[in-house]
Amino acid sequence: MNNLVQTTLTISLEKNINHLKEQFNHSSDLKIRQLTVNDEVIRDAAILYLDGIANTQNIQDNILSPLLRIIKFDNIDAVITRHLSIVDVAKIGDFNEVLAGLSSGKTLVLIDGYKEGILADTADWQKRSITEPDTQRSVKGSMIGFTEQLKVNVNLLRNMTQTHKLGVENIQVGNETKTDVSILFMEDFVDEKVLVETRQKIKEIDVTYLLEARVIEDALEGRKTLFPLAFTCERPDVTVSALFEGRVAILVNGTPYSIIVPTLFLHYFQQPDEYNTKSGRYGNRMLRFFSWILSIMLLGLYVTMVRFHHNWVPHKFVKSFFKESDTVFPTLMEVFFVLLLFQLLVEASLRIPKATVIIVSLIGAIVVGQTAVSAKLIHPLTLIIVGINFLASIAIAAGGLYGTSLTLRAIFLFWGFFFGLKGLIVGMVALIIYMASLKSLGVPYLAPFIPFRPKEMKDVLFRGDLRKLINSKHTYPHKK
Repeated sequence: MNNLVQTTLTISLEKNINHLKEQFNHSSDLKIRQLTVNDEVIRDAAILYLDGIANTQNIQDNILSPLLRIIKFDNIDAVITRHLSIVDVAKIGDFNEVLAGLSSGKTLVLIDGYKEGILADTADWQKRSITEPDTQRSVKGSMIGFTEQLKVNVNLLRNMTQTHKLGVENIQVGNETKTDVSILFMEDFVDEKVLVETRQKIKEIDVTYLLEARVIEDALEGRKTLFPLAFTCERPDVTVSALFEGRVAILVNGTPYSIIVPTLFLHYFQQPDEYNTKSGRYGNRMLRFFSWILSIMLLGLYVTMVRFHHNWVPHKFVKSFFKESDTVFPTLMEVFFVLLLFQLLVEASLRIPKATVIIVSLIGAIVVGQTAVSAKLIHPLTLIIVGINFLASIAIAAGGLYGTSLTLRAIFLFWGFFFGLKGLIVGMVALIIYMASLKSLGVPYLAPFIPFRPKEMKDVLFRGDLRKLINSKHTYPHKK
């Protein structure tokens, strides 16, 4: 058989090994352990694995040692059932499956004279320990966050649910590099239409490789929108709660968070603290809704007031704030300058060592900001207003809504500057109409507000009674 078109293993051990070497570009980490096994005749054999991702001690104890002790065997099946003391093991003949198995940390056993091999799972992937979530922290309650290892994340969810009704469907995405993706749902709770559509959209993904879960999010969202239609969550407890609400969770190997669908707008304002503590049951969620409004509207209202509505401010402040303002830049440029400063601080904080984040923040916020005010580049009120807007944006950043607020505040800023209060009102009406047209896997984005569903309002504007929430079954309206 020509090695260039070889699609299955052959009975020649030498040809199989040579073809594998070629496929792995004679990589030095492809290790080959030659040996002989006893049959009616002594046969040559080989154990192949990738050094660094396969557990050599496991190979030594459960594969190599048993093979060397073989006195006689009838076929490959006999080797698997009688000799190899390893749990995950299978007979294999397809060459593509062999390559995928070796690349995922499995060990291949080849025996001369047999056109099938044995793949045993000996993967020993490096992983970090379980830590607290970075952005979705809670004062009280679970302190566990997801890791980059898919099996570890599934284990965390299994540990929290401990029920046979938790379904896990494994799918591989990628043409060249196969990435494991798990779809999780709770039987008897899950919305079947959402589950079917989720499964279909993920299976239709056609990419060369998948290294980031954003590809999955794009596929589930379906079309480009200003709003995220798939919720990202770093917490296993929040994910479990979503599963019992009838939603579907997706885990991607290498990504330390889950993707939850369907996603409603209200989900971005529900935080773990509300369910773990008594305080904040009524006020915290309303504060986040108010923060959302501030994050997109405050700058537009500010420039509107400066240009068109001085009467909103007491007369004694109008003179010092607006009429005699002696700053170099006009108000719109002042706002953009401060926004740029804050955004640079965010970018710098992500790119530098953590130990220097505080120093950079002090330099940016105090030195640059204060100097800009003293040099009459920006008005002190502009600095305060943009600072409040920035804090309001951070307050609703969890889950993926932060990027949306950045875009919308720029849109409302221009509408307020050029069209005043009427422009802001028209813009808000247009935004609500746009949001009402969005659907997350067929579920209206603004439900249960639009369409209005009073039975689902028990956990919207405030957190309802926990026992009633736990015992009630959630349903989702579907629109084509």
